[in-house]
Amino acid sequence: MRVRLLVGLLLLGCIVSLAAAEEAGWLDAGRQLAQAGKPAASAPAAKIETIQKQEAEGPAKKCPFSFSIDYTLISDYIFRGVNLSEYQREGREKLNHQLNVGAEIDLGNYGTVGGYVWFEWFIAQQNLTPAYGRDIQEIDYAVYYRYVFEDPGLTAELGWLAYTLPPIGRDQHTDYELYLKVSYDDKKLFGTKENILNPYAAYYQNIDLGACASWWEFGISHDFAMADCGLAGCPVMRHVTLTPSIVYGVQHRLFGEIDPTLGNKTTSAVNVLFGLEIAYDLGTALGLPEEYGELTVSGLLFYSQALDHALVNDEFFGGMKISYGW
Repeated sequence: MRVRLLVGLLLLGCIVSLAAAEEAGWLDAGRQLAQAGKPAASAPAAKIETIQKQEAEGPAKKCPFSFSIDYTLISDYIFRGVNLSEYQREGREKLNHQLNVGAEIDLGNYGTVGGYVWFEWFIAQQNLTPAYGRDIQEIDYAVYYRYVFEDPGLTAELGWLAYTLPPIGRDQHTDYELYLKVSYDDKKLFGTKENILNPYAAYYQNIDLGACASWWEFGISHDFAMADCGLAGCPVMRHVTLTPSIVYGVQHRLFGEIDPTLGNKTTSAVNVLFGLEIAYDLGTALGLPEEYGELTVSGLLFYSQALDHALVNDEFFGGMKISYGW
């Protein structure tokens, strides 16, 4: 609890500092200094000529490559309802450090291909696996293909996942899954400018340790941009977005196939994960140009409610995340 309180106070301090800087005019002054070095057109004719040239050449081509990286500091590593960073007599929560690095290539009318590498470090890994001499707990690799079906408003993503567990040897060191995720653009259903529920369904099929095992999840979420909620004039809140989410998880022979000690139930609802992300658009607040990417700082809060207490427990956890995307 002290760790969660400290993380929350640090995040709150950053936001309050930015608010004070903006109210004092420091951020505006920085933007004015940045603009001061840019040459201006000598005459209106120069602007007209530039516009005509751009219209003749057409819109600038968007770079097909994108890159993202995010770092998460969180109190527990919960995966599909299971706490993978808990040991007996842990006492005060030991922190988990998670890093995700991803890249995508936009193929235009042919969809998008991408991939990522995800790392998980647990500061008290020695207490879970005493014979293992390092803190890194897991490294995951993924590649995927995504395609948008415009008319029905569906987006399909087909991918391959590899889970590697350095502390564990032999067959359980690596596991593989294929997955299909379908999300629905519900703007057309509700007749709104923005999505309302962002519904999705995902199916993960194990192809290694649990050849007959699978995981299903169904989720919804909604972004509440404070600038669109009457706070566009507020120095801090206009850059904040609240995103509550709910994810419902179901397993089919997953726990029994991979680890018989977790039970042998064929199919069961495992958990409902309630989440809240409070994101602050730091890039916009600092005047970062769009061509330089997006920078966001977020506070995270989750509650995993167990639906099958024979498999998992109720878990309450949280942390913070720093994200950059270009």
